[in-house]
Amino acid sequence: MRLNKIIIGLMLTSFMLVAESQDIAAAKAAYEQGDHAKAAQLWLALAEQGNTTAQFELAKLYSLGQGVEQDALQAAYWLEKAASKTATSDKNSIKQPDITALTADRNEVADLPVLALSEANFANGMRLFQQKNYAAAYSHWYPLALSGVLDAQLNLAAMYANGDGLSKSDAKAVRWFTAAAEQGSAQAQYQLALANANGNGVAQDDALAVYWYRKAAEQQYRLAQYNLGFMYANGRGVTQDDVSALLWYERAAVQGDVDAQYLVAERYRTGRGTNADINKAIGWYQRAVEQAHSRAMYQLAQYYLQGIGVSKNESRAFDLFNLAAAKGIVEAQREVGISYSLGRGVRNNYDKALGFLESACAQKDSQACYQLAVHFDEGLGVKADASRAMPLFRHAATAGNVDAQFRLAAMLSQATEQNIDDVEVFNWFLKAAEQGHAQAQYLTAIRYADGNGTAKNDTAAVKWYQLAAEQGVLFAQYNLGYMYGAGRGVAQNDEKALYWYTKVAQQGDADAQFNLGLRYETGRGVRQDDNQAVHWYQKSAAQNHLRAVANLGYMYEKGYGVNLDERKAFELYQQSLSEQVPRALTALGLFYKNGRQVKASDEKAVELFRLAAEQGHANAQYNLAWMYEYGRGVKKDLVKARDFYQLAAEQNEPLAQAQLNRLLNL
Repeated sequence: MRLNKIIIGLMLTSFMLVAESQDIAAAKAAYEQGDHAKAAQLWLALAEQGNTTAQFELAKLYSLGQGVEQDALQAAYWLEKAASKTATSDKNSIKQPDITALTADRNEVADLPVLALSEANFANGMRLFQQKNYAAAYSHWYPLALSGVLDAQLNLAAMYANGDGLSKSDAKAVRWFTAAAEQGSAQAQYQLALANANGNGVAQDDALAVYWYRKAAEQQYRLAQYNLGFMYANGRGVTQDDVSALLWYERAAVQGDVDAQYLVAERYRTGRGTNADINKAIGWYQRAVEQAHSRAMYQLAQYYLQGIGVSKNESRAFDLFNLAAAKGIVEAQREVGISYSLGRGVRNNYDKALGFLESACAQKDSQACYQLAVHFDEGLGVKADASRAMPLFRHAATAGNVDAQFRLAAMLSQATEQNIDDVEVFNWFLKAAEQGHAQAQYLTAIRYADGNGTAKNDTAAVKWYQLAAEQGVLFAQYNLGYMYGAGRGVAQNDEKALYWYTKVAQQGDADAQFNLGLRYETGRGVRQDDNQAVHWYQKSAAQNHLRAVANLGYMYEKGYGVNLDERKAFELYQQSLSEQVPRALTALGLFYKNGRQVKASDEKAVELFRLAAEQGHANAQYNLAWMYEYGRGVKKDLVKARDFYQLAAEQNEPLAQAQLNRLLNL
């Protein structure tokens, strides 16, 4: 091992671009300690003040999803802010360093007393430096550096960069790094690239930074390979090029750079700069996990949880989530909480679930807040408490969680009547609907159709019924059929109505089966077919749909689609009696009037005719009028007879019209 590496090891060699300010240093320290959220907070404050270094670092955090939710738009925004303030350079003609200007002049005055070149000894300088006798170490290294000894140049650069026994000077550090870089030192080339990229000691120049990164990277210097990949990824100093970015990231990853391994995995996962390849992505995630990369743990856990690219293994997923959670990955804390709640890959434990969910929610993870709200709403491991669930649902809903928006709306709609805010309920259902929540789309449609919490709008109702229906919501399909059949909010279309009724009926809905039977019986929107009518009436009647039972009785009475069977018809009419279906009441009345299948009873017939007549059934009105005219089951009353004939005649009942005409001409 070269001795100079001991001193270089004391330098701040992180691949992150650093600034001199205390806040930047604090942010860097927080990042290196794994507290990415704190680093993001510090960098955000500086970035908003226009600090380009902070803007650059914040862009990287958003790009990687460290300390903040991964957000490509935010990353691009902060990168553009940083780039807009950097010095421009000709990317087709990279500026070459001027060695004469950047290296020390042999006649310059040293910052500390120095030995004659003949007395200087590198090893003695190293020993003195380790004893923290920086001035004595300097006295040995300075003349050696002037004479071109590379290791001495590197160590002087380190002393100026860190302020070891000297006034910290980025400019002098850059001068010595330049001298060493020109002699081919990859470490010096990397440090010189950092200085140019960040404008430390020299004017900021991304193109020159790329030049030196490339020099070091071509010597297999891992950190330079990573940063060169970063420059290509973000178009700094070079034309943005995802293919080249991946190439250099992957070279760093091969050498064991854990952050590069994670980024390479992400790019194979998303197909950025290459064809998406889930197997390669998983391979790189696994290598990063072996080096305890927390976000790689989280991502790999998702694959095991969902069985993507690997055999589904909820236990393995839980273990990885748990490791990532211990490293402060908020999303992993949430997933551990969900796992304990559901017994997913681990024994169910509501107490532990609540602990993890509360921790993640406190860090503003909206999904964790939603899951925590579910526990309070449903009383999972804790006493049910709507007052605690409501604000959590609201927080998650405001953050855009679609399930929280739906459940908040449902909860608000169930408040005491005087406290219901129908406008707010509608707005939350609408927000969830706009994100594709099927039940929310259905309920939004209902509120538009009824004008509940919003202006009545049948056209909007049809739109949302359609979207919910296409997602398989049964009642939405049924209501859409109704809207087409009634011509509400859409042009009346019996064929489309029939399509949706059939779709619902085939799924076993009794109302839809009844409506479908009625359409086949009457030929509305479909070719009239008694056999099909009976088929659907029977399916609906089997679910005790009493209107279908009544109509099926009519089919048996008339012998339509089935063999005529008055006894069966009578039994079905009797079965449907509580529903008071006019058709069945009238038919049953005639059975009693004529003594068919039952002992004749005019009184019972009148009672049944009256129930149907009061619902406006023309044939029942005619028969009730006849009973009044002839005093059957009721006291004879020609005035009442005339009135009921009149009602039936107005509905074009031919027998009633004839009888009314006869009475009026007596």
